[in-house]
Amino acid sequence: MTIILFHRAARPSIHHVRLAAVANRSGYSCVPSFALSTILRSSNTYNVSFVTRHRQKRNDDALHQWRCFSSIPQRNENETDVTCNDADDIELPHAHVDEKSITYLTRLKEERRQNHAKKYQLAQRKRELARRKLLAEDWMRIFASSEDLFRATLRVLKVDKDDWDSGGRPSYHGGENDSALSEYRSFYLDSLPSFGEALSEEDAESNIGMDALTSMEQFAQSAFADPIFSKKFRAMNASLRRKEELYVDLGNATEFYSRALRDLEEEEKVLNAMDGGRESGRANSSADQFTFSAKDKGDYGELDRIEQEVNASLSQVSLMRPDQKKLAKQKNKVNNARRLVESMSKRLDRIQADIDSMEMPLTQDEFHDATNLLLTISSEIVPALAKFITNRHSDFEKYCQLEQHTDLTKPQEWYPHARLDKRKIIFHAGPTNSGKTYNALLRLKQAKKGMYLAPLRLLAAECYENLTSDGIYTSLVTGQEQRNVPFSTHRSSTVELACLAQDYDVVVIDEIQMISDSFRGFAWTRALMGVRCKEVHVCGGLEAHDIVRKIAKMCGDDFEIKTYHRFGELRVQDKSLASSSTSKGSYSKVLPGDCVVAFSRQDIFAIKREIEKSTPYKCCVIYGTLPPEIRAEQARRFNDPNSEYEILIASDAIGMGLNLSIKRIIFNSMFKHNGEQIVQIDHSLVKQIAGRAGRRNSPYPHGEVTCRDPSDMKYLRKCMTKDIAPIRKAGLIPTASHIAMFDDLLREYGAQKQMSLNETLRKFSEMATVQGDFFLCRKRGLEIVSKWLKDVEMSTSAKFMLCMSPVKESCARSKAVLLRYVEKLSIGKVPGIHRSMRPKEPTSFSNLAELCSVYHELDLFLWLLKKLPSSNAVEEVRAHALKEETIEKINRGLARADRLSLDRYDYLSRDNSLRSIWSKSMRESKTNQSPW
Repeated sequence: MTIILFHRAARPSIHHVRLAAVANRSGYSCVPSFALSTILRSSNTYNVSFVTRHRQKRNDDALHQWRCFSSIPQRNENETDVTCNDADDIELPHAHVDEKSITYLTRLKEERRQNHAKKYQLAQRKRELARRKLLAEDWMRIFASSEDLFRATLRVLKVDKDDWDSGGRPSYHGGENDSALSEYRSFYLDSLPSFGEALSEEDAESNIGMDALTSMEQFAQSAFADPIFSKKFRAMNASLRRKEELYVDLGNATEFYSRALRDLEEEEKVLNAMDGGRESGRANSSADQFTFSAKDKGDYGELDRIEQEVNASLSQVSLMRPDQKKLAKQKNKVNNARRLVESMSKRLDRIQADIDSMEMPLTQDEFHDATNLLLTISSEIVPALAKFITNRHSDFEKYCQLEQHTDLTKPQEWYPHARLDKRKIIFHAGPTNSGKTYNALLRLKQAKKGMYLAPLRLLAAECYENLTSDGIYTSLVTGQEQRNVPFSTHRSSTVELACLAQDYDVVVIDEIQMISDSFRGFAWTRALMGVRCKEVHVCGGLEAHDIVRKIAKMCGDDFEIKTYHRFGELRVQDKSLASSSTSKGSYSKVLPGDCVVAFSRQDIFAIKREIEKSTPYKCCVIYGTLPPEIRAEQARRFNDPNSEYEILIASDAIGMGLNLSIKRIIFNSMFKHNGEQIVQIDHSLVKQIAGRAGRRNSPYPHGEVTCRDPSDMKYLRKCMTKDIAPIRKAGLIPTASHIAMFDDLLREYGAQKQMSLNETLRKFSEMATVQGDFFLCRKRGLEIVSKWLKDVEMSTSAKFMLCMSPVKESCARSKAVLLRYVEKLSIGKVPGIHRSMRPKEPTSFSNLAELCSVYHELDLFLWLLKKLPSSNAVEEVRAHALKEETIEKINRGLARADRLSLDRYDYLSRDNSLRSIWSKSMRESKTNQSPW
C-alpha cells in the first residue's frame, strides 16, 4: 500500500486538493502527517513516502517550493486505504520504487520551475516598464518646457517657418497673436502625455520604434535619470528666461532713465536761464533806479524823488508778475522731472538687485552639457513624436492644408505667367517736379503696346487725353467709367484695374511709394509682380527704392534705377504769414499764386471767405470729398492765367494727382484729425505737399513754403531738411480664390457647417503667414463690410468682391446703397436708384457736403452695376444723368460759397483746440512710455 502524507502545518489549499486527486487516480492513499509517527513505529524496514508543502521566503521571489523525498510502489487492488484511526494496525509489505511516479514528480517539478521562471521574468518586465514610465514622464516634462524641442518637432512635421520666433510671427493683426503657431502648440502639448504612455507600453518597440527606446536608454544612463537633476534642469530653463526678461526690463529702464535725465538737465538749464535773467533784470532795475534817484535828488525835490522811486517799483512789480508765473511753472517741471529720475533710479536698483539675487540651480557648464545631450538624444525621439502627432490627431493634416492656404510668404508665385519671362524693372526715382513721370511716358509712347497705371482717375484720364492727342489709340478703364477704343494699342487705367491677362511691351506704374499704403498698397504690389511685359517703368520717390529692388529680386527680374533732381528751387521762407498764433486777418497778405493748405472742409471755406472779403482775389477750393471732375475743373481755373481765380485753398488732396501752378504753399496748421485721433502731420506729407510749389514751364518755376502760425515754422524747417524714411514693407491682400478655398477647407476642418465671411476673414487673418517685407491691407474695411453682408445669400467669392468695393465704411448712406443693391439682387429684383440719391440745390455748406455724398453714392451704384450687372440698363443711364446733375449743383454751390451759411466757424479756435489736444496726448504718452 502506498501512503502519501501531508504536513499538518501546511494550510489546506488548492495545491493540496490537486495533488490528492492525482494520488487517488494513481492508487495512492492520502493521510495527514500526524499519523506519520505511528507508521514509522510499526516497521522501519518499509519505505514510507511523504510530501510536505511549506512556504519559504527568499530574497528573489515568494514562490511556493515543493519537495518530494521518495516514492513507494502502487498499492494492490486488495489493499485498503489507511486512516488515522487504524494506522497502528496496518502492516506495510515491502515494495519497490515505481518509475512512473518518479517521472511524474520530476515533470511536476520542472513545470513548477518553469512557472517560477516565467513569473520572475514577468516581474522583471513590470519593473522595467514602471522604470520606463517614470523616465518617459520626466522626458515629456522636459519636452513641454523646451521651445527648441517644440521647434524641432515642427521642422520634422515640415510646418515650421523661418519668420516664426519664440513669441509668434507677423499676422493680419500686426504680429501679436499667431493662431497657426498656437494651434500647432496645442497639437504638440496635447500629444505629449499619450506619447509618454506609449513609450512605457509593452509593444512600444513596434508602435514607437527602437530608435526612440534607445534614446530612452541613453536618457536613463545620463544625468537626467536623476529626478533631482531633471528638476534642476527645468528650473534652470525657467531661471534663464526670467533673467532674460529682467535684462530687457533693465535695458528699457536704463533708456528711459537716460531720457528722463536729459529732460531734467534741459529743464534745469531753462530754469537757471529764467532765474538768472530775472536776477539780472532786478540788478539792472535797481541800478537804473539808483542812478535815476541820484540824478533826481540833485535836480528835483525830495518829494519828486520819492514819487519816482514808487512808480519805478510799481512798474518793476508789474513786469515781474508774468516772470514769476513762468518761473513757478518751470520749477514745477523741474521737480516733476527730478521725481521721475529718482523713481527710475530706484527701479534700476530693484531690477539689478533681482538679477544679482537670482540663484541658478546648475552651473553654466552643467547646463551647456545637459542641453547638448538633450538635443543629441532628441534627434531620435523627435521623429517618433512627430509621427505620433500625425497619427493621433486626424485633424492635423486638414489643419496643415488650412495653414498652407494662408501662406502668403511667396506672393510672386501667384502670377505664374509673369514669371515665364525675365522682365526689366526701371525705377524713375525723384521728388516732385523732377520730370520722372514725363520720361517714363515718353518711353510708353514709343512702345507698340503699353499700359499706364495711375493712382487716381484724374491722372488716368489725363494720360488718356495725352496719348490720344498724340494719335495713339488708347482705352480708358476706371472703376466707374470705361472707354473701349476699337483696335487700341494702349490702355490707361487706375492701378487697381491693371490688366494681368495680356502681354505688353511697356508698362508705367506711377506713384510707387503708395505701395506702403495700408488701404491701397496691395494694388501696387499686384501690378509690380503681375504685369506681363518686357519693361516695367516705376515712378515715385526715392524712399521706395529698397522695396522695389527686393521685389525685383524675388521675381527674378533685372533692376535699374534712374535718379532725378528737382528742376526749380524750393525754399522755406524766413517768416510766417501771421505775427502770432492768435492774429486775425493774416490771410489779407496772400498773393496771386498762393495755395493755403488746410485739413478741414470748414477751415477751407472759412479761409476762402476771409480772403475774398479782405482781398480782391477769388479762390478755388480742392478737397478730398469733391468729385474728381470738380477737382480737375478747380485746378484748371487756378492754372489759367486769364481767369479771375488766383488763390487756391486745398487739403492734402493736392499732394498727388494734380498739376498746379503754385508759387507758395502756406500751411494753415500742422495738425489734423486722421479719423481716429489728432496727429501732427509727418515730414513725408509735409515734403510732398510743399513740393507742389514751383513747377517747370509755369509762371512760378521756383517754389516757396511757409506757415500761418509762427510756432509751426521750426517744425516746418525740420521736416524740409529731414529725409523720408525708406519704405520697408509692401501691402498684400488675399485673392477671392484664396478666401473661397480657405472657406471650404475651414468648413471641412471645423465643426460649423456654415461660417460667415467675417468669421472666415478673421480666421484667415489669424493664420496668415506674411514675410517681413509685406503686410496685409484693408483689415478694418474688410471686417466692417463683411459684417454687413453676414445675412446676404451669396457665394464667398462674391461677398469678398463686394468687400473690395469703393464703399465708405464710416458712411451710413454708403452702407445703405450697398445693402439695398445686393438684397434686391439676391431675391431676383432689379436694383434701382433710391430717392435719397437725387441731388438738391445747396443752401449751406452742410448741403454742399450732402451733394458730395450723393455723388459718391451714385459712383458706388455704377460700380455695383459693372460688377453685378442687372437686367435693366435704364438705371445705369439714369445714374450717369444724376451724376452730371450733381456735379452742376456742386459747381453752383461753390460759385456762391460766400452766401452759404457757415455757422460762425473760427479756424483759429479750431487750430488752438487741436494743438492743445495733441500736446496733452503727447504729454500723456511721454509719461506712459515707461514699460511699468
